[in-house]
Amino acid sequence: MRLTINKEEFLKGLVTAGHAIGAKSANPVLMTFKLEMTSRGLEITGSDNDITVFTLVPLAIGETEIIRNAASGAILLNARVLSELLKKIDSAEVTIEVVDGSVAKLSDGKSEFKLNCIDAAQYPDVVLEESENSFELSAKTLTELVDQTSFAAPIKSSRPVLTGIFLKAAGGRLTATASDSARLSRKCVDIPANIAFATNVPAKTLTTVVRMLEGYDKVRMSCFPDKTIFAFGSTLVSCSVLSGEYPINDHIIPTTFNYYLETNALELLSAIERIGVLNADRAPVVKLTMTRDRVEVSTRSDATGSGTECLENFQYTGERLEISFNSTFVADAVKAVRGQDVIISFLGEMKPFMVKNPKDDSIIEVVTPMRSR
Repeated sequence: MRLTINKEEFLKGLVTAGHAIGAKSANPVLMTFKLEMTSRGLEITGSDNDITVFTLVPLAIGETEIIRNAASGAILLNARVLSELLKKIDSAEVTIEVVDGSVAKLSDGKSEFKLNCIDAAQYPDVVLEESENSFELSAKTLTELVDQTSFAAPIKSSRPVLTGIFLKAAGGRLTATASDSARLSRKCVDIPANIAFATNVPAKTLTTVVRMLEGYDKVRMSCFPDKTIFAFGSTLVSCSVLSGEYPINDHIIPTTFNYYLETNALELLSAIERIGVLNADRAPVVKLTMTRDRVEVSTRSDATGSGTECLENFQYTGERLEISFNSTFVADAVKAVRGQDVIISFLGEMKPFMVKNPKDDSIIEVVTPMRSR
């Protein structure tokens, strides 16, 4: 294997594939980039088994030559070392030449580095092919789908299935649901009517995918029983899915309500934030006390004291109601619906309540109340 390659394009490819490589791994192979020179260009793969990223640095971009003097072959090189060396090299091009299959010479005409490499045959087999059941989304739509739901999935849980975003396609709608059992976030977007699947992808993985979409307009999505593949530009990302039945269904989402509060989102968030200063020593419990004439946000702490703030811009429908909740959960929900105003709908004092944007029915947030102290 041999090639001379534009350093900037090479580094872009490494950064892309590097999204799949963790800080450490028991398997040294997973701490490497797989580099394979083919007739299409330099193929770069990174993986931690849960997510695999494949990207191509082409022979040319338009009329600009990117790779020259190439000979086919494949090697595995330490990802951290290769990336750091490229960042520190000043030349516009670098040359890689493999000697005896065990050493890769990296040079820029002034410096030369001999890097130990691993036989590419040791890299795990990864099938990166799109399915017939694939469809296209705008990158902005997928980013919003993930950003507006992922925060509700726990990073760790005794029920690993909850650490994912459950994606269900049916009837021309793709629905994303995330929940930690105490709150739920759901977002729907339109897709082709013939697409149907259900899969549960780790929220952390999907967050990584959308970070990679910057600068791209479209992304194709393909779902298989054991993985979900995203394709954009010259990059393919394969994500392992979580096994087990997702426990959250439509029945837990309230459909009838007795009380409604419509208020300015920023005013509510600011009140919760100020009141929350008093909760530094314990769980962030805040209470809403609502009547037609007055809405109070309050909290009390034995260690720091108490506080009350009245909302100025609101419309409340229903009898007097007091309800306590985790202020972080409600603040996250209000931010996620992305509205100037929000409607919070209540069934009762200890019943889950819903946060919505009055101008956007595609997203709902459900929060379970807490008992006041």
